[in-house]
Amino acid sequence: MHQRNHKAHPLNPIASVLALSLLATPVALAQQEEVAETKKPPSLLDLERIIVTGATGRGQTKLESSVSITTLNAEQLEREQPLGTADLLEVIPGFWVEDSGGETNNNVAPRGLRGGEGFRYIGVQEDGLPVIYDGIWVDFFQRQDITIEHMEAVRGGTSGLLTTNGPAALVNFITRKPGEQAETLLKLSTADYGMYRADWYYGTPINDDWKMSVGGFYRQSDGVRDTEFTADKGGQVRVNLIREFERGQLTLSAKHLDDHTTFYVPIPLQDQSNPKGIPGVDPRHGTLLGKDQQKLRFLKSDGSYLERDLEDGQHTKFTTAGFNLDWDLSDNWYMTAAGRYSKFENDMYILLNFDNSTLVDANARLGQADVTGMLSQFASQGAVRAAYRYVGSNELVDDPSSMNGNGLVTTTYPLFSRFEGDQWVNKLNFTYENERHSLTMGWLYAHVDADDLPVDKWESFFLTEVRDNARRLDIVALDAANNVVGQLTDKGSTGYAPSWGQATAFGTSKSHSFYINEEFQATDNLRLDAGVRVERLTLDSTGSGTLFAQPVAGAFDANGNDVDNNLANNYTDMPSTTFYSKSMSETETAWTVGFNYTFNDGVAMFGRYADAFEMPRLLSHGQTIHAGNDASFNDTIKLTFGELGLRYAGETIGASATLFRTKFNDLTERNFTGSNGQVANQTIDTVTDGVEFEAVWEVHEDFRVDITGVYQKPEMEGFEGEYSHWEGNQVKRTPKLQLRVTPTYYFDKGDVYLTMHHLGDRYSDGENRFELPAYTTWDAGVNYRLADNIRLHVKATNLTDEIGLTEGNPRAINDQQAGYEFYYARPILGRTFSASVTFDF
Repeated sequence: MHQRNHKAHPLNPIASVLALSLLATPVALAQQEEVAETKKPPSLLDLERIIVTGATGRGQTKLESSVSITTLNAEQLEREQPLGTADLLEVIPGFWVEDSGGETNNNVAPRGLRGGEGFRYIGVQEDGLPVIYDGIWVDFFQRQDITIEHMEAVRGGTSGLLTTNGPAALVNFITRKPGEQAETLLKLSTADYGMYRADWYYGTPINDDWKMSVGGFYRQSDGVRDTEFTADKGGQVRVNLIREFERGQLTLSAKHLDDHTTFYVPIPLQDQSNPKGIPGVDPRHGTLLGKDQQKLRFLKSDGSYLERDLEDGQHTKFTTAGFNLDWDLSDNWYMTAAGRYSKFENDMYILLNFDNSTLVDANARLGQADVTGMLSQFASQGAVRAAYRYVGSNELVDDPSSMNGNGLVTTTYPLFSRFEGDQWVNKLNFTYENERHSLTMGWLYAHVDADDLPVDKWESFFLTEVRDNARRLDIVALDAANNVVGQLTDKGSTGYAPSWGQATAFGTSKSHSFYINEEFQATDNLRLDAGVRVERLTLDSTGSGTLFAQPVAGAFDANGNDVDNNLANNYTDMPSTTFYSKSMSETETAWTVGFNYTFNDGVAMFGRYADAFEMPRLLSHGQTIHAGNDASFNDTIKLTFGELGLRYAGETIGASATLFRTKFNDLTERNFTGSNGQVANQTIDTVTDGVEFEAVWEVHEDFRVDITGVYQKPEMEGFEGEYSHWEGNQVKRTPKLQLRVTPTYYFDKGDVYLTMHHLGDRYSDGENRFELPAYTTWDAGVNYRLADNIRLHVKATNLTDEIGLTEGNPRAINDQQAGYEFYYARPILGRTFSASVTFDF
């Protein structure tokens, strides 16, 4: 089996960081006589923290809040050292995270919603404003670096009231602000898969009134899975200017991101009950992506070729400029005004594989109808048999049955889509506060003008072998002397038509939300709150379809004969000149009521009921365009939930537990019916009952155990017709049980920790036939303070190299994935080691 060669880098990256740390230590120690002790969190579960997410009044603590909220401070964020935004959110109880796709383009599902929906139903904000209105792919645009000071995440609660398109959860990343003295942070990181990264932050007062900060990151990586090229490369920079007034504060901010990431797709495995790799494919660090597929050509109608480079991957550019003004209008009234302009571009070029039936015995593939048809067509030129030929070397394959120890071939489907546009988001709040009341009235506006909406363009089909870094194959016709007299494929392409389209789309969306929220201190112990939000959304979109299978200029001579005996390069798809327009307006109302009863400084109970919604999405118009057919927007999705929670913080134990019921109404369940992409849809509901929990046990002043998790029962309802036997089945790709346990031992100069994460079994298909087995991973790390201003963090993830599946094959025909000897699925990433050194001046 192919093994990842970590010796490709002349200097071991972990050793490099350790050496840098040791060199820096004597200098730092010479500046001081004692080493400061590592500070543990200020209290169990941090219940005294003032929160700014999920509440409208000022000064409310976690203990006093009426929402399920999880907070991570700067130290906790640094400990997680996440690969991407999705990876970070795994610490939130009730969130099911599929982060095996790499740094971006992952899936996060809140409270029982099925996996595979991106960040849908979760409102992701930065400093209180939505990062992007239609946030299904928000992790392209929101990146974690040292300029993020802390994170607050609300599950359910007031999320449907205080943000757009976040009916199930609200995650707010809050940036680091400069203090009264200059501060410099520099963090250097590396990992054993060729990753090198630098994070930096500098904040300082300019004068008595102004402060400024600048920071960001840059990194380059070969990728956790070995692609044979630079998988991830780029970074971002952020600038803040803050003006202090007697009555308030003004913050001016700007950010620019320019970054490339690679998307890891399912790979071939065997044994569905106990997933393991197949000969030639390493399930932990391997991928079919490789150098031979890096630069593919796509035929155009004029006979020329367009080339795409897989190293460009998912290329994101994101530029923002904004402001935030907090102003005390009087002793009882204050105002918050905020706005942000964003310009975004995302070119997504990835290679996918389809249903499990495309993993084919190589000899059997040579007997299929298109191959026998090729031999018949070239029989007059002496064709007697078909064979495989490597595209890169033109070498014929002698024995297909022994290729790579598995004797398989498969088909790769390149996909390209582009999302480009401008966005304006504005928020204006007025709040009246006295001893008992906090009444907030607000307006939230979001305008998106998209020059390009993401339309899935399947530009060809490529035949490859099955192994790590797979090579393309041509199927050729040979005469008796083994001379090539014709070919079925064009440098691996089995045809440029009919693919899945060259459609285009563009459009605009305008959203106005008006909301009001009252927080009433009914007694010294009881706080009540209630709110309502009304959103008016207008969508306008235009798109074109596809002209399938158009003859390529010069492909045939005057008599209609193929000029080069290559059957794959005669036809291609073209964008249609016929455009379809779609407009709609929608008005929806969300409302919620909640309470918090604080028994004492360490015990509180809270509860809530909410009725929320997700508006139709502009992106959905582009994603439903088909040749010759008009497209439509998706329907409004309704969500209701109720919850009842209890928080406790004692001297040695802190705990929070929340009972909840979540119901999603009118979800579209997609059941693939063919490799041409046509689907049979069912409109269903999902109902999830469960309990989320967080706990901290301080066993000793130097030893504590953190526990988070959820146990839930996610079920699907409302199936009809041929899918009625799915009624009551477990929601796809969603576990009943998640458990995360982290014991930490603190010593004078740092701490050492171990994290166990257990994920219960799930099903990849709606019929619940293809089980994704439960799995457990182990991470470990150490934080060591080399000096007051120098700290080292070393971390190992997936120590046992577990092969856990986050998804099966979501592109399987008819959603039937079970029963195959070889199948596609996406495993979690294999064992990795990383290290970082942070300098704090």
